[in-house]
Amino acid sequence: MTSSARRNLWAGVALFLALLAVTAGVVMGWVQPLDDAWRSLMADAEIPWLVAVAKGFHVVGGFPVALGTSIVIGVAFAVAKKWRLFWAWIAIVAGAQFLSTVVKLLIDRARPVDALVHEASAAYPSGHAMVSGAAIGIGLAVLAGFVWPRRRRLFLCIGIAYAVLMALSRTYLRVHWLTDVVGGLLFGCAVVAFVATTAMYRRVDGGS
Repeated sequence: MTSSARRNLWAGVALFLALLAVTAGVVMGWVQPLDDAWRSLMADAEIPWLVAVAKGFHVVGGFPVALGTSIVIGVAFAVAKKWRLFWAWIAIVAGAQFLSTVVKLLIDRARPVDALVHEASAAYPSGHAMVSGAAIGIGLAVLAGFVWPRRRRLFLCIGIAYAVLMALSRTYLRVHWLTDVVGGLLFGCAVVAFVATTAMYRRVDGGS
């Protein structure tokens, strides 16, 4: 195992342990006072143009757009014959979506009652933060760094910024509690780290 793969593995373990801690706090109700305080802060900070921006993120991070984006990126990897990255991409996106759905069903957390947009699924973890923000945003940044290693940090900064903005937009619309998006980011990033560990187990030669 290369040193980069080892770092990704330990990052994944750390992220997963942090996720377990947040999940325990949600299930036991320990974090609800923090979530209530953050929800009130977001309600007090409501500004029409920021609500419009957040609703834009809501659409971009929704399943139809996220699915279309994932397919286009997957096709691009296939056309470029970057097969290792193609399968890593499939594993990241499909894995994050599947795990998000399963955990939502298991935790079955109610959403805030004053949300500015409607969502039918359970609250924890945030699918927008986990799948669109972490898996697609940060996941694509990590895989793109394999192809253009000199721009790896730039890609990662852009991916992280996108994921954080996506997460914040969910709490700004009050469709998620703060810990929903924190859990989603941790979970999605853990998936990315574990898949990247596998992709980097042997040296990626030209991203193939």
